[in-house]
Parts: sequence; structure tokens; C-alpha cells
Amino acid sequence: MLRNPLSTLVVADPDIAYQRQIISLLESSFRCFPASSLREAYQTIVRERPSLITLELTQPDGDGIGFIQYLQAEPSLQHILIACVTERSSIADKVRAFRAGADDYFVKPIYGPSFYGQMLLLRRTGHMARNFTKK
Repeated sequence: MLRNPLSTLVVADPDIAYQRQIISLLESSFRCFPASSLREAYQTIVRERPSLITLELTQPDGDGIGFIQYLQAEPSLQHILIACVTERSSIADKVRAFRAGADDYFVKPIYGPSFYGQMLLLRRTGHMARNFTKK
């Protein structure tokens, strides 16, 4: 059976409770893989080849903005859509994330039904939007 790469998601958050919350919200529509650090997220990305990650910007082993920049600079990883799900709520953090290459930005706490809908929308339209803006 072929796996649909558009349905694979890495949930990169050091807060296990948030990992579980995001997975429980999205597991009906995504194959979810938790990661508690940037290193673990990278290893999971290489192994599972997801099309989407949710990323807490504050990580125990580095800053999520740098991780976004790395993903965007690596040609084999540029296809991955990035949704920041973070405690960082400043406009400056949002701008930095979007400039680095984030596709969406959610400030914790998230509201389940709205978050679920936004993630489905990102999955459906994110790649089209990226391809459009690169032209």
C-alpha cells in the first residue's frame, strides 16, 4: 500500500502534552510522528519524509527559526510545509518566522476545531501557494 506523503506530519514540540493534543486533533487526517527536539525532528523528517511539520519555536537544542531556515535552504527538504505552533506571540517573532519560510503561525493555546480546519487548509493549498510565490 502506498503512503500518501501529503498526510504525514511531524509534531516537533518539547512539551509532551502539546504533542499529544496536536496528535489527537490531527490523527484522523494525518500520520503523526512526535519529536521532542530539533534533532529528533530532523531524524524523523529524514526517515518519514513528511509534507508538513508543526514546530514549537522554543526548543531545548536550538531556535526554531534557524531550523526553518535550514529546511528552506536544503533542496531535498524545501517541500515541507511548516506551521509554527508556539508560545511566542510577538509580532517580531511572527515576522521572523514567516521571513524564514514558515507557512502558518499559531499562538498557544490553540483552539481545536479551528486549528484542525487550518491544518487541512494548509495541507490542501500550501504547496500551491509556495509554487506560486516562487515564480
